[in-house]
Amino acid sequence: MIGKILDGRYEIISKLGQGGFGTTYLAIDRKLPDKDRCVVKHFSPLVTDANSLFHARRLFENEAKTLNRLGNHNQIPRLLAHFEEEEEFYLVQEYVAGKDLSSEITRNKQWNEQDVIALLLDVLEVLQFVHQNNVIHRDIKPSNLIRRRHDGKIFLVDFGAVKQISSHTVSSGGRTIGIGTCGYMPSEQSQGEPRLCSDIYAVGIIGIQALTGLPVTHIAKDSVTNEIICDEQKQVSPKLAKVLKKMVRYHPQERYPSASEALEALQNITPAYSVTKSIQLKTFVGLAAIALVTFIGSWLFLIPRNDLDIYQNTLYGISIKYPQKWQKSVTPDRITGNLAKFMPPMADTDTYPENINLIVRDLPENRQELKQFTNSYLDDIKQVYPDAEIIQQGKTELNNQPAYQVIYTTKDNENNIQRLQIWTVKNNKAYVITYTANINKYSQYLDIAQRMIHSFEIE
Repeated sequence: MIGKILDGRYEIISKLGQGGFGTTYLAIDRKLPDKDRCVVKHFSPLVTDANSLFHARRLFENEAKTLNRLGNHNQIPRLLAHFEEEEEFYLVQEYVAGKDLSSEITRNKQWNEQDVIALLLDVLEVLQFVHQNNVIHRDIKPSNLIRRRHDGKIFLVDFGAVKQISSHTVSSGGRTIGIGTCGYMPSEQSQGEPRLCSDIYAVGIIGIQALTGLPVTHIAKDSVTNEIICDEQKQVSPKLAKVLKKMVRYHPQERYPSASEALEALQNITPAYSVTKSIQLKTFVGLAAIALVTFIGSWLFLIPRNDLDIYQNTLYGISIKYPQKWQKSVTPDRITGNLAKFMPPMADTDTYPENINLIVRDLPENRQELKQFTNSYLDDIKQVYPDAEIIQQGKTELNNQPAYQVIYTTKDNENNIQRLQIWTVKNNKAYVITYTANINKYSQYLDIAQRMIHSFEIE
């Protein structure tokens, strides 16, 4: 499937995952100028007779309409397209850059109570919108909750009803098969009779997992009633234990009927957390604190945090923050690797356009290590600028991984310039950020250049 072009535009570039109901791929949209990345979900029905394919096609169309409606929420990936090719079905959705919560909710890692409340509030706020549209997700679990990298928002993905398309099996009584994941799926859902409160059960289980650090299969149950023993899993406040207990009751009629009621109960525990969303803010504020300590000097006066925009290139999976008042020029050049250039406003007396340039280059096999690329790139600098005088060079970090930095002076026509270049190697590509300024103005924009470099991210 890798390299295949679907619907004349979606080029499959890698496989993201596979389950019993189909395969998920990362793709690029060849018809968009930046070849934006997207997610393609491929469903192959297990049946081939005409009648079953007719019903599968109807389910597929209905599900696409549902996903299109739900995509109006800013924490649910938008549906970009849906189509059928050779009696197989495809959904194309917005790509969310981030990691799913299975990397955060792990064995033996116990979250504090406030963070668990904040997570549950985040999930229930999205789920409230889903339930208000009379949709049952059916497969809520950590791997279907993605924390977006640049702002910490939780996205709800992989709506389970779509799986009916691939496993189209209906009993003579008209009951659909149970769809969901063992441990997160309550009894009524496993019997093919899901309700809105079935999703509440799954969210409650996630909360207990985060609190206890236990695998879902190790969460204790009463051997007689099958009730989850949530108040004995870990010492928690009586109020939270009461809410969790109601979320995961064995009998569906004893749970909160939908996300709205569960959300209200949690908000009554700690109203402040319904406003602040501590998990999301802690992720964001933590990064801000690091930047503040590092650049607390003149940076605060040069560019307020609220005056930043984000440049993203989904094809290469990169992003960088830059001042809103700066000019952004996006002119991708596959030969030079140039992607974007950022320039401050120029005064009438300026003779040289100070700029920060972003470059991504595909690397040949003999230059795919940082040391190899560094030796080659330093040679290139000496050849292109024979009069260059290197002021400083050495190892550093970019995007929290090994990098190399060089600062040198040279001439550009009649201008004496100073240049800072920093690069790293990842995914068989070199990522280079270059800050160039007239030597007399180099220090004026250096803090901004360093802040931009610090904000650079690679997936």
